[in-house]
Amino acid sequence: MKKTALAALLALSAAAASAAQPDGRWQILEAAGKPTDGAFIEFDAAEHRLHASAGCNTLNAAYRVTKGRLKAQAAASTLKACEGDAMAHEAAIAQILERGAAYRVKGNTLTLTGRRGKVLLRAERESE
Repeated sequence: MKKTALAALLALSAAAASAAQPDGRWQILEAAGKPTDGAFIEFDAAEHRLHASAGCNTLNAAYRVTKGRLKAQAAASTLKACEGDAMAHEAAIAQILERGAAYRVKGNTLTLTGRRGKVLLRAERESE
């Protein structure tokens, strides 16, 4: 009886962890397999809006979550020219969000994955 109750509790916990929608500000650790420095994404779950930056331009978009997938819609971005890797990181982040990806929130980690399970973006929740 105890084993059955424990198994049910673990199953419910796993379902709740995977169903949690991202909200708040997240530091992007890697995008498209490359480490990022200073990049962030911020979700407003109540308004279904996001904005992201890798230190140069800012991407703003509405987003939707459907069947465990997150996808940006009607994205707009500033268009400043920048030095270093910031523009490449921002382009990769925008592409990932606009194409859509499966997402998972586990603890303080947000992971976006492609259709074959490849990690496309990994971020860590910023402390308040």
